[in-house]
Amino acid sequence: MHPRLLLLLLLLALPGCRRATPPPSAELGTPLLAAEALGKTGGIWFFNEAAAPWLEGQWAALGLEGDPAALRAEFANAVFDPKAWRQLDRKHRFSALLLAGDPATYRPLLDHLRQSPDWVLASVDAQALTFRRAPAPAWSPSGLEALRARFASHSEEEQVTFRVQTAHRLLALEQREAAVALLEEALKIDSHSAPAWTGLALSNAATGKWERVLEQSQRALKEDKTYHPAQAVLAEAYFAHGKFNDALFLTRQLAARFPEDGATLRLHARIAHAANAHREEAEALEKIIALNEARRLPVGNWRIYLAQAYAATARPEEALATFEVALKEPSLTEEERQFAEKAIERIRGRKPIF
Repeated sequence: MHPRLLLLLLLLALPGCRRATPPPSAELGTPLLAAEALGKTGGIWFFNEAAAPWLEGQWAALGLEGDPAALRAEFANAVFDPKAWRQLDRKHRFSALLLAGDPATYRPLLDHLRQSPDWVLASVDAQALTFRRAPAPAWSPSGLEALRARFASHSEEEQVTFRVQTAHRLLALEQREAAVALLEEALKIDSHSAPAWTGLALSNAATGKWERVLEQSQRALKEDKTYHPAQAVLAEAYFAHGKFNDALFLTRQLAARFPEDGATLRLHARIAHAANAHREEAEALEKIIALNEARRLPVGNWRIYLAQAYAATARPEEALATFEVALKEPSLTEEERQFAEKAIERIRGRKPIF
């Protein structure tokens, strides 16, 4: 998946990005459909934090083994670390996986599962994805017909939301054609749906159709000027058109609204760099590093970006110190390591590093 599309999909997971709505039905608000798709497999399912509250209450009825509360604590960080997840699988021999909520919140594990010959995507719905151990029947877009039928008697609002949320998961799975079909259906039901217009903009961002992205994200904001995912997509469209200051105006708002969201900060840092707003870039990168360190994620490459931002704002001592700390990071590639070493030489020789 293109890194820029992935970043935009991450931004859709932001809290507070959705309008207040009545409480959703069980099909829309819980992993009910995913659990029904898996059936009573027995054994232990792997699940993520978003699935945990509902599954804990249904665990015994689903015929699953183990203590779900203890498993919840054990599973908490594995969605970010496929190696840790594989260790858990060797221990528990999972019969299935149920991953609820936004795919952005479990992206590393999702990428691993999609590449693994040992697991098969079993179902997709508006709330969750499921995987079964191979060999097993693989999900295909024909499975959407059953979902359409399931929601046919629901309110128009839920019919729109089911389509938009399912399309979001399909985009994360790179099933663009099926996603676009659902989004177009959603707009036939409600032509004023900001999330549906934003979803179409995202689908076009995947193929670099930036004029359409621009039009559709602007239409989304016309329908709901506070819809933050549309602001993020519009910022990317401005970026693609070389309108860096217009993009920066939008990401400043997003960064102020979500100061601890990694995806927002990454978008803001990249656009600030393009707009030569290197002080803002450095501030965003400092926050990204702090967030990643708190989550015990690698930060070496981020330190290199930060050192460059310091150098661009005439802060050579801070740039030098940051490059030196970055060189201690085992996660650096050889290319990154060589760049940092050469940059240190140039700073000490009072030469530009760029």
